Amino acid sequence: MIEEQALVTRVNGNQVYIHSMQSSACKQCVQQDSCGTALYAKILPSRELALYSHLQLNVGDTVIVGIEENHLLRASLFMYLLPLLIMLLTVGFFEGSEEMTALLAILSLTAGLYVVHRFQQSFTKNLMGPPQIIRKT
Repeated sequence: MIEEQALVTRVNGNQVYIHSMQSSACKQCVQQDSCGTALYAKILPSRELALYSHLQLNVGDTVIVGIEENHLLRASLFMYLLPLLIMLLTVGFFEGSEEMTALLAILSLTAGLYVVHRFQQSFTKNLMGPPQIIRKT
C-alpha cells in the first residue's frame, strides 16, 4: 500500500475532509517522477478531499491515507497503453503510403496522449478509487 500523510481540515459525521501534507522538498527532488509521495500529491489535489472514515477524528489530526498498489498499477497501465492502442488501431485500419502511415501514427499517438492528459484525474479516480484513511498518527 502506498501511504501519505494528510491533515484533517473538517469533520462532518463520518465524512472527513483532508489536505495532503507533501513536503516542499518533493518539488526539488530528482526522483519526483518515480516517487510514491510525489505521485500521491498529484492524486490528492491541493484542495480538500472528502473521504469516509470509521475512525474518531478531529480537526487538526494527522492521518495516514493509502491506496492499493494494484489499483495504482491498473490505472498506470491504462494511461500508458491507451495512447499506444489508439495509435495501433488507427494505423491498422489505414491503407496508404509509408509516409502517410508514419504521419498518422504520430498524430494518433499525440491524440491519445492528449486524451490521457485531458482526462487524467477522472481516469485516476475511476480506476483507483478514492484513497482510504488507514490510521491516525
